[in-house]
Amino acid sequence: MEAVKRKPTVRQVYALAAALCERAGEEFPETSDGASELIERLRIESGHPAPRLEDTSLRPRRRGRRGPSGGGHGADRLASMIAKKLAEELR
Repeated sequence: MEAVKRKPTVRQVYALAAALCERAGEEFPETSDGASELIERLRIESGHPAPRLEDTSLRPRRRGRRGPSGGGHGADRLASMIAKKLAEELR
């Protein structure tokens, strides 16, 4: 029987982000503004083509509800996106 593939939990994403910050010698941000500033600085330092949030286009929002397995809470998705971007920038 195949295991169900689930997205990382919020706790896992935070733990990953904290570990990556520690590896990079960065202090884990305590506020949303601090996180945004750190992400922007890391993206600029790595030469990311669109380091600032305002440099990216917003994707259209989806309408309707997803099923019980497809989605999760907005905070979960945001935390996953932040951890993914941070991991990409630290490679």
